[in-house]
Amino acid sequence: MTSNTASTMAYRVLKGEYPPAMIDVSSLGISTYLNKETTARQNGSTLSEVKTIYPAAIELASTTHYQRGLVTVFAMLIIFGFLPLMMYGVYLSTWLLNSDRVIYVLISIIQFIFSSFFSFVAFHFGLYPLRADMFSLKNDSLFFDRKKKKVYRVFRDLPGLIDYVRSSLKKRNPFYAWPTVIVEYDWDSFEFVHVSKVVMMGQLPSTTNALGVLVKNTAEILNKPKKFDLEQDLRLLLNPQPRPEYVDFFTMGNPLVMSEYSVQALWAYLHAYMEENGPALPAGESLAAAAPTTWWQSMGLVSPLGASANEWAKDRPIFFIFFLLIFPISVPFSTLWGTFNWLSHKTAFEAPFPPEIRAEWGEPLLPKK
Repeated sequence: MTSNTASTMAYRVLKGEYPPAMIDVSSLGISTYLNKETTARQNGSTLSEVKTIYPAAIELASTTHYQRGLVTVFAMLIIFGFLPLMMYGVYLSTWLLNSDRVIYVLISIIQFIFSSFFSFVAFHFGLYPLRADMFSLKNDSLFFDRKKKKVYRVFRDLPGLIDYVRSSLKKRNPFYAWPTVIVEYDWDSFEFVHVSKVVMMGQLPSTTNALGVLVKNTAEILNKPKKFDLEQDLRLLLNPQPRPEYVDFFTMGNPLVMSEYSVQALWAYLHAYMEENGPALPAGESLAAAAPTTWWQSMGLVSPLGASANEWAKDRPIFFIFFLLIFPISVPFSTLWGTFNWLSHKTAFEAPFPPEIRAEWGEPLLPKK
């Protein structure tokens, strides 16, 4: 396994390429800094995001298993719906070129350019979500090693849609590799923030919450410690500017379901685990839900048709009845979603994590093999 040891003193890249960047804090939304001196402490919670527990480390993983397969459904609609329509437009334009009338020739040229462009757009807009959903990482994971005070972040470096189109043209290959990146951070370089944003969900505004992690550039702030206060935060919001003392930023948790309380609960849990020898799994909490292994389990995950039909009827009776009332639409859609969800999990792969680091943690305590 090749290893890129590029370091900023705050983190070290173990696999892939991940250059440091100056962070514009004001672009993060409304941020509240969390620290043990000023933030009111509350009971910590894993929010059921702990996947694996080792003797001296834990693994947190994104567990929104039901979301897999959904973007593939829409990718198929684009690839087998809009793309053929545009390609048929290209065919019609070539047929009109044989006309003797100048106006028809001009129309055919315009139609050819229009249809060719949108055929290209439809192909990439359909392929992008398909590639993101299939043959992807099983989880974007965070490993917390409290013995060495290190944090390891494992993720797939997905380009933005526009960057993907640009790179596929440059490389002349829409199937070019999206690398897996593994980064090692120092726990002491982390600064936690509660990130809150207002986004539009259809026609209605909705507030999202997430636990944000700012990674401090140790070399930049070693002799210049800074305290953050409300007045400075307001100045940042009004006067956006890059902050050289930060070299990375990422979020934890599902922003669509997290609240202000759950953000602080997750922060309190991580702080207690890494600095106060707190429990890896607080009393009364459970590990993250396991991924489905069969098609029937995937169907139950996304709809009342599969293995969890009784739970759907008990926990969400109104939705269950509505699902049955519109069965000509809900059943085919759920079948497609469940099938692609199963295929997405079947084609997912584990990240090639450095075995020498994993060996230091020992065999997992939970779940037991």
